[in-house]
Amino acid sequence: MEHILIPLAGISLPLFLVPTIMLLKQGHQKRQWRHLERMQAIAAGTPVPPAISPPGTGAVIAIGAGVPVFASFCALVATMNMGHYMPDSLAQTAITWGCALVVSMGAMTTSLVLFVLQHRAHAKAMSAALSSYSEAHFDSSKPAYDPDSFDVVSRRG
Repeated sequence: MEHILIPLAGISLPLFLVPTIMLLKQGHQKRQWRHLERMQAIAAGTPVPPAISPPGTGAVIAIGAGVPVFASFCALVATMNMGHYMPDSLAQTAITWGCALVVSMGAMTTSLVLFVLQHRAHAKAMSAALSSYSEAHFDSSKPAYDPDSFDVVSRRG
């Protein structure tokens, strides 16, 4: 069995390396595009898009649910394997589950804070969008006349 382990590891290594390299290359390309977009916005004098996007709802869910599940699974595996090595392992079991509890509580607290921050940002963006919508569509003043906008239509050439 031991002589088969090295070839199997060598064969399965591309299963981890290829997706990792592809994701790193894709991330580099996205950063490069964002940089070009920001530089063109600065050159054109338009508002610069934000450099860092806030974490999405998937990240909040992964932190709030995924980390506690994974911590509990690791504590369960460690507890199941502890009996083989230490016959009287009540203290080690308590420490293992205590660490899993601390990690889980930290992850749930972090996800709660991220959720509140995300909710505030979304509410602020929605109120700004609604205020600009009400100003733009319900303005009772006469619209501005721009003679240059009609100049191209009137030419024949």
